[in-house]
Amino acid sequence: MNHVSLRVEEGQLVTLLGPSGCGKTTLLRMIAGFEDPTQGDIFFGERCVNDVPPNGRNAAMVFQSYAIFPHLDVFENIVFGLRLKRLSDMEIGQRMTKVLELTV
Repeated sequence: MNHVSLRVEEGQLVTLLGPSGCGKTTLLRMIAGFEDPTQGDIFFGERCVNDVPPNGRNAAMVFQSYAIFPHLDVFENIVFGLRLKRLSDMEIGQRMTKVLELTV
């Protein structure tokens, strides 16, 4: 993938489609902060995040292969990111209930 320019508005859903090896995962890894772009910049709004570590980007990535913590139960794996954001137990419970409702 060369010369990518992508703008995603808040609340908008976007799908990346293409053949294996075309750069979809690499692009997502750069957005998430797991890989550095060889050229160009990544912006979240007006903020360039090239030098911001993954945990400071307020972005998430779901990996194709399982990336769970074997020492945590299902609930704790799901809410792990919410705990990192220091949300209250009440807020975590409310969000978890919404997620579970989507799976029924």
